[in-house]
Amino acid sequence: MKHTISNIKTTKNTIVTAEQARQMLLEEGVEISLEEAQLILDFLRILAKIVVKHYLREHENSRFVREGQH
Repeated sequence: MKHTISNIKTTKNTIVTAEQARQMLLEEGVEISLEEAQLILDFLRILAKIVVKHYLREHENSRFVREGQH
């Protein structure tokens, strides 16, 4: 079964393991070791944190009315 956005079940606390990542890539024809899979996951988690922080910083004032402006 190919893993696509539509068929990967996600929940708030879903954590993809190195083995799961390795298997997903193997199904796409990409062979990597567990160590490489873990490095990729670590990189993606760091990247995700950076993206979320950047988004929140850019939008922190757009959703809330500042005191004195209502």
